[in-house]
Amino acid sequence: MSGRKAGLPAERLIRIERRKARNRAITLSIMVMAIMLVTVLLIIAVMKQAKPNPSLIFIQEGKLVHTVRSTGLLIREEQVFTAPATGLLKTLVTEGSRAAKGQKLAMVIPEGKESQLADLLKCENDLISLQTELMNTGKVPGAQAIYDESAATLNAIVNLIRSDITRGTLANMSAYATNIQVVLEQRTTRLMTIDFKDSRLDTLKAKKESLEKSLGLDAGLLTCQQPGIVSFRTDGLETLLTPAAVETLTASQITEYLRQNKVTGLKEGTVQKDEPVLRISANHQQFIAFLLPNTDAGLFEVDTLTEIILPDDGLTIPNSRCVRSVASGSDALVVFKTESKVERLSDRRTINAELALSATSGLKVPVSALVDFDSDLSQASLMIVSGGYIRRCLVDVVDLDREFAIIRAIETEQYKPAVATVLVVNPASIEAGEFIGD
Repeated sequence: MSGRKAGLPAERLIRIERRKARNRAITLSIMVMAIMLVTVLLIIAVMKQAKPNPSLIFIQEGKLVHTVRSTGLLIREEQVFTAPATGLLKTLVTEGSRAAKGQKLAMVIPEGKESQLADLLKCENDLISLQTELMNTGKVPGAQAIYDESAATLNAIVNLIRSDITRGTLANMSAYATNIQVVLEQRTTRLMTIDFKDSRLDTLKAKKESLEKSLGLDAGLLTCQQPGIVSFRTDGLETLLTPAAVETLTASQITEYLRQNKVTGLKEGTVQKDEPVLRISANHQQFIAFLLPNTDAGLFEVDTLTEIILPDDGLTIPNSRCVRSVASGSDALVVFKTESKVERLSDRRTINAELALSATSGLKVPVSALVDFDSDLSQASLMIVSGGYIRRCLVDVVDLDREFAIIRAIETEQYKPAVATVLVVNPASIEAGEFIGD
């Protein structure tokens, strides 16, 4: 009995030692596995970093255009209208709209007739309110069509206002307000021709005609003499910059006209007798004169067509015909004639433009893809993919700018680039002969 008791502590100690040994073995195994896992991860990371990581694109055909930027002087056939008397100018057409011969453009209300003018404005408002009321009955379909048409025009102006507000531009708000007023007045005038069969409307019409006669508006009425585009922005150059001046315009004159160019804002409010208030531009064509710095006039041949780009406006004037190209020292005096964007530019005298000096077409690649470019030989190497391997090939560099180059394959080269060839655009990231996969 006592011998069995003496053996118990020894057996317990053995079990404890075995358990400790097993725990140490498990801990050591876990540590070894952890070290192996970390080692594997490090190896994978190093392999990923060492693996080629080229950026690839397909070579495509393209065009490289070299341009010169300059300020152009707009020349048009224009007719200036002056105020027949001192008074309040009231516009009857919108800025930039096309006017027909005989159309009423504006009127000048003589001074000292403010009370009659207030009565006339009230009468016009009463007319509008009554016309709207009668139209809403649905019994005058012709009036509804006129109303819908003017509503579409007003929506377009409202969209322009929203766009300007979004950009933080408030300079055109006065012009928009004037245009809205003109659209409403034109709608009222057109609605006057509709028979609403209402005696109240007939009474208001008669009152309006009487007030207009008492104001003497017929004497102050400005009427369009020839079709064209209306602008209430004048600059005093309308009689100087005419189509006849295109052939005699000098470089110094262009410089001076550009310097003194000061197109006035929209005419509104009180005007003085004989003050220019609006102009009508012929709507079929315009001329644009440029003085191009450090440019060979021979690059622009007479009767050739050029595309004029207006980057500030996001516009392009296509098919602009060169009508004059002469050298002026190291500069070139060039004049173009165009029938495009006449209405869009009717309120301006100058534009900021870019003109194409030359254009080269061919295989277009990024300049960053060129390796060891030799400017004397106009040659460079490209890294292209062929059969899953990186191959280096020599090419001719036909043309280039800061971003792109036009290249041509050399027939004697083993590997030649073509359309849809895979190109490495970061050649420093890889070596020729490396395999990147099919």
